[in-house]
Amino acid sequence: MLQERVGTNSWYHRTVQDLFIETCERKPDKVAIVFNESETTYRKLRHQVNQLSQALLRLGIGKGDVVSTLPSPTPEFACLYFATLQVGAIVNPLNLLWGVLEFEGVLPRNNPKLIVTVDTYGGRDYIRLLKESMPDLEMRDGGVHAPSVPALKHLVCLSREGSRHEGFMDFADLMDSGADYDAAELDRLARAAEATDIQFICQTSGTTGLSKSALWCHRPPLSTVHFGAKHLSFTEEERYISLAPFYHNSGLFALNLNLALAGTTLYLMERFDPQQAVSLIDRHACTATFGFDAHWQGMRQAPNFPGANFTICKALLAGEPKSYDLVTGMCPPDAKIINLYAQTENGPGVSLGEHDCMDYRIRKFTHGRPLSGVEVVIKDIDSGERVVPGQAGEICYRSPFMFSGYLKQEAETKASYDDEGYFHSGDYGSFDDGYITFLGRLGGVVKSGGENVSTVRVSNLLIECLGKRVDDAKTVGIPDPYWGTRVVSFIRLSEGAGMPDQTVLRDACKGRMAAYEIPRNFLPWQGPWPMTPEGKIDFRALQQTAEASLADEVGR
Repeated sequence: MLQERVGTNSWYHRTVQDLFIETCERKPDKVAIVFNESETTYRKLRHQVNQLSQALLRLGIGKGDVVSTLPSPTPEFACLYFATLQVGAIVNPLNLLWGVLEFEGVLPRNNPKLIVTVDTYGGRDYIRLLKESMPDLEMRDGGVHAPSVPALKHLVCLSREGSRHEGFMDFADLMDSGADYDAAELDRLARAAEATDIQFICQTSGTTGLSKSALWCHRPPLSTVHFGAKHLSFTEEERYISLAPFYHNSGLFALNLNLALAGTTLYLMERFDPQQAVSLIDRHACTATFGFDAHWQGMRQAPNFPGANFTICKALLAGEPKSYDLVTGMCPPDAKIINLYAQTENGPGVSLGEHDCMDYRIRKFTHGRPLSGVEVVIKDIDSGERVVPGQAGEICYRSPFMFSGYLKQEAETKASYDDEGYFHSGDYGSFDDGYITFLGRLGGVVKSGGENVSTVRVSNLLIECLGKRVDDAKTVGIPDPYWGTRVVSFIRLSEGAGMPDQTVLRDACKGRMAAYEIPRNFLPWQGPWPMTPEGKIDFRALQQTAEASLADEVGR
């Protein structure tokens, strides 16, 4: 089934729900989801999705309505994902790490008819958070009303502790209300959808302001899982462990890849716990996953890792070159480890590495070739003109899998494209010999002494220049009265190595790095890097540490 789908490119003309239904029909007795050691077959999953679909219809949720979710990575929200698509509504996962300001800005724009949320997660109270984000919220006539979100009619809560909340329907009650579903009608609704229908609102990361609401038809997410399966040599026998939250595109990737496209078994955890992840991989011989730096570092440092049978042999990476060596060292020798470059606006895959590339440096330091049909150019961040191959600038691309614009932000959508039709990513990188190298967001490019300096590139070069004495390096820019921005690198030394003199470190870089790239200061770092709740390096924390450490020197 999977090879037929990958080989014929049929996904381009199909929908997620159509593929999901066919997969359930062809693999009814196969285990689809494992959660807390409980197994759900594809037959049972299809039944649950149908039941929840009928419940949504009875709430008045149908084609074009928005269903916003504050989801945990659990089977209930997996069912809700497919049920929402099945009735023709629009899926809109919201970030559990947001605060009131983000929800106040995004909810009125997206205007959901239904919000389904956890009540507590990671120590946060989402019932209270939603009420604070919609101060005009009123409970009335068995539903809800909020002038700021005029379409909103219902709130539903999934509570692991079985708690009930005023104004919120219980998720289990919602599911029960669809027990007498009409299978034929639901099947008709699902198959009536077109590949070009808008059925997803995916939030951007918000690194340059309030999160934008990107509109997807079915082609953007299905392109990513199609090419991901192809590049990983994915088979129907894989056992995929999901490390990512369902509000992140990589969580949706896990649902679409395993439960819609490939018909494989998906292992879920209520939240990422490194020790639990290692235990699940060991016990169930999991073979595939996707992970950020923090996921891999967490598992490698887990107390049970040294004695575990770590069977991951197919992995997609969204990290820095140092992580490539970390992951290849954790996995079996013949593992297929692939770097990627992704953006919400392209569903999200833009490029993927090649596990069979014979050049180790290409596998480690680049982020692969553009997906078939994606055209990439690099443009100067000041002039907007194309640069010569190998020179860094803004990554720009055209694609048959692009998003359909930002919801209610026509000006922002138009401004993101240039006259040639290329989307301007806001990312800094290079494109040389057919391979993309991502060097960070443009916000990570600093102007020092009049020169553009990529902090990601500096860190990568330092690891090469300083050799085995350095375990890892991270670079930031801090304000400087003379240079404009002072380039500062934190050095995490290898075990047993002492901090060399600043002059020694700079001398090791001379001739191998541009003079303006060599850090003005090197600062020692011990232990793990500070992380954001999303599992990414907290560069703001590093910047604050650098400013405090060098306050006297920069002030002179």
